[in-house]
Amino acid sequence: MVGIGAMLAARPFVQFGTSDEPLDATPPAYVDMEAEQSGWAEQLASDSELEDRASRPVERHVQVGSGDTLMDVLVRAGVDSPDATQAIDALTGVFNPRALKAGQKVTVSFGKPPHGFGVGGFQQVSLNADPIREVFAKRNEDGGFAGLEAKRQVSRQIAHYSGSIKSSLFESAQNAGIPAPVIISMIRALSYDVDFQRDIQAGDGFEVMFEGFYDNKGKLVRNGDMLFASINLGGRPIAMYRHETEGGTVEYFNEKGESIKKALLKTPVDGAKITSGFGMRNHPILGFTKMHKGVDFGVPTGTPIQAAGDGVVEMAGFNGAYGNYVRIRHGSGYGTAYAHMSRIAQGLKNGKHVSQGQIIGFVGSTGRSTGAHLHYEVLQGNAQLNPLSVKMPTNVKLAGRDMDRFRVTKRETDSMLAKIPPATRVAANALKGGALTN
Repeated sequence: MVGIGAMLAARPFVQFGTSDEPLDATPPAYVDMEAEQSGWAEQLASDSELEDRASRPVERHVQVGSGDTLMDVLVRAGVDSPDATQAIDALTGVFNPRALKAGQKVTVSFGKPPHGFGVGGFQQVSLNADPIREVFAKRNEDGGFAGLEAKRQVSRQIAHYSGSIKSSLFESAQNAGIPAPVIISMIRALSYDVDFQRDIQAGDGFEVMFEGFYDNKGKLVRNGDMLFASINLGGRPIAMYRHETEGGTVEYFNEKGESIKKALLKTPVDGAKITSGFGMRNHPILGFTKMHKGVDFGVPTGTPIQAAGDGVVEMAGFNGAYGNYVRIRHGSGYGTAYAHMSRIAQGLKNGKHVSQGQIIGFVGSTGRSTGAHLHYEVLQGNAQLNPLSVKMPTNVKLAGRDMDRFRVTKRETDSMLAKIPPATRVAANALKGGALTN
């Protein structure tokens, strides 16, 4: 008894039940915050609700990364390679896996968890092939996979908008409610006749009519074709109509049945600002007056440069003061040249055929240059011409039966413009019956 009493006396006295601190203040090594926050809600759920949750398939949503294949996505989601291969093979019947794009969302579904946790076997992969079509690879009863597709119910409607330019055509059209892809189509079509740097003034009017595909909630799910576009430049109207020729080619034509597509683009870079025109100037590097035999467009380094027209590459490489340089020979004795590129497009070489609008290089400041810009020349033979004053002929002039068919297209388009008030869209089938609905 004496020994026990001595041992108790040697230990510090601890009070129980009077301290505000917990007996064990050491934090747990792992805390499931989601479970902590939802614990009370889980307690309130009924047994049947919990059972229903445990029996639901498990879905994993995976975003496609740059360079990802569908196999990469499925394996990352936890699908075994043999199952992934079978699912992809089945899906190819309704979708080309190579069309997968970075940023797309892929949904991978697994069966119900066998013991209430984890995931069961892989059951399905699905993704949106386009705005109105979803595709699936779904497991069959025999254990294989079948490719399926489902389409959203959409209606084709015709929209008509008009407006006045305040600062730029793009900004004003966007403020009017026109979708960006339609604005871009309009600008590209007008760029053969309009110098957006010099021709457009505040107060100029524009008009466009296009088709769109809308779901049953009235949401635009896909843009269709631009059917008509026009711009009024200080009282000078420029209009264009979409028309399919008898040979199946779709182009835009002016009121006379002439293709708006010219042999050469007016400007081979987007967003171009002219920093130096054609003619005599004081050279910024050499320091004396010298003939400037082209036009300089001030645009940031890396901006893509387009071939101004169809043709054959005569030269692609470094060319002294021109820096990285490309020269293209077009038809009718015309040529174009592009200088000071940061780099030339991969695969572009002498003798290669190029198409109008094809990317041939990127803006830079190589050679004798004071900053990033494109030096652009138009040549007739070996003589440089002013690119801004050259009047290029159209590629196509309709005649005969094609001209008769175009007159029908123009008459129908003008009728729709008259029937559909601006800032309105109507169902395409309503136009045929003559009854309009807003």
